[in-house]
Amino acid sequence: MERASLSFLSTFLSDEPCIAVRQNVPISMLTGIRIGGNAALVLSPRDGGCLIRLLDFLSRGEVPYRVIGNGTNLVGPDAGYPGVLVLTAGIDRLSVTGTTLVAGAGVPLGRAIRRAMEAGLSGLEELYGIPGTIGGALYMNAGAFGHTASERLRHATVYRPASGEVTVKIPSSLAFGYRTGAIQRAGLIVLSAAFTLTPDDPEKIARRMGEVLAKRRATQPLDLPSAGSVFRRPAPDVPVGRIVSDAGCAGMREGGAAVSDLHAGFIVNLGGATERDVRALADRVRARVREQNGILLEPEIEYLSDLGAYQTQTE
Repeated sequence: MERASLSFLSTFLSDEPCIAVRQNVPISMLTGIRIGGNAALVLSPRDGGCLIRLLDFLSRGEVPYRVIGNGTNLVGPDAGYPGVLVLTAGIDRLSVTGTTLVAGAGVPLGRAIRRAMEAGLSGLEELYGIPGTIGGALYMNAGAFGHTASERLRHATVYRPASGEVTVKIPSSLAFGYRTGAIQRAGLIVLSAAFTLTPDDPEKIARRMGEVLAKRRATQPLDLPSAGSVFRRPAPDVPVGRIVSDAGCAGMREGGAAVSDLHAGFIVNLGGATERDVRALADRVRARVREQNGILLEPEIEYLSDLGAYQTQTE
C-alpha cells in the first residue's frame, strides 16, 4: 500500500474505535496452511455496521482490500499483501430463539454448532470440524459427508460493496451449488445468517458431532497445516482424493509442500512451504491426473495473489 493511502486511511480509523488495527502482520498466521509474507494492514471491525463503513471507505479511496474469515482455504503470497486484510472475527454475535440460530459472519462454524447442540437443536452437526467461519462457509457453501452449509439456512443478511446495498436473502435467491453460490459469484459480503434447526436430544447431537469429528480425524490430515481440499470434485459422487491417489500422486512433494498420504485431496505444509511450492505441486497433480484419466481438476483453494483487489470473504 502506498504511503499516501495509509495516511488517508489513518484519518478514517481515528474516528472508528470499533476497528482494531494491526500493521505488518504475517499472513502465515492468518491462514490454515501457514503460508504468506506480511500484510501491510489488518483491520478487524467489531460489528456489521462498522464493517460496512470500512469497506465503503476503502472502495471510495481505491484501497485494495480482501475480507477473510479463518483463512482456511486461502494461500498467502510469499511476497506479502500490500493492501488491507479485513478480518470478520469480531463480528461474532450468536443467539438462539426457538428453533432459529442467528450467527454473525465471523462466528466459527464449530462454535455455532456447539451452541446449537447446547440448545438441543440439530441440523448442523454433520459440518462439525470444518474450521471456517459462518460467512466463509456460506461463501464457499462448505460441506462434508453429503451435507452443506446452505441446507439449513433460513436467510442471510448480505452487503454488496459495489452498490452499498444491504439485503436479506433467502436460499432460493442465492443459487447455491457445489462449493459455490451467488454470494461468491456476485461479490457479496455475509454480515449474518439465520438457520432453522430441529429439536433433538443434546446428548444424541453431541454423539453425532463426536462421530463426525472422529471420521474427519481418521480420514484427513488434521495434524498438519493445510488449506483443506485443494481441488473440487469433478462430480458430486466422485471423491477427488481417490482420483489423485489413483494417479499415483499421494506423497508427491515440492519443497515444503506435500500431497497427503492420508487424504490425497489435501496438500499439507511439512514445514517452510511457500506459495510457489503449493502452486507447483498442484500443477503437477493436475497434469498427472489429466494425463492418467483425462480429468481436469478445478481448484477449490484460493490464492490471495490471484484475487481481485476488492473481493469478498473466504472461509
